[in-house]
Amino acid sequence: MKRAASIFLLGAMVLSLAACGKTAKESPAAAPVETTAPVETAAANEEEHAISGVVNKMGDFLTLLVDGEYLIFDFAKDLKVDGISEGDDVTVVYTGALDNEETPPVAIEIAKNET
Repeated sequence: MKRAASIFLLGAMVLSLAACGKTAKESPAAAPVETTAPVETAAANEEEHAISGVVNKMGDFLTLLVDGEYLIFDFAKDLKVDGISEGDDVTVVYTGALDNEETPPVAIEIAKNET
């Protein structure tokens, strides 16, 4: 009886460990397509990228709606956002990576798109 109970408990432990294992899953959502090729800046030694979308929210950060996906950008220290408001179609020049959630990209220039 003790032997059967220990075998049963051993099997339960093995199954519980197998259930806790991680598996790599690929995300079906692709990153938005950038509108311009990266340009190397000499001063900051970071690549600049540009992307167009609609301003969803502006506050301490920018939320941009691009192809149904919301992207968050921090603002550069000296960035002027005068004349830009929620709902505007804009092009954002930024540094950093769009897919990095720990360190959001930094908007260094925002310009309204002509309609």
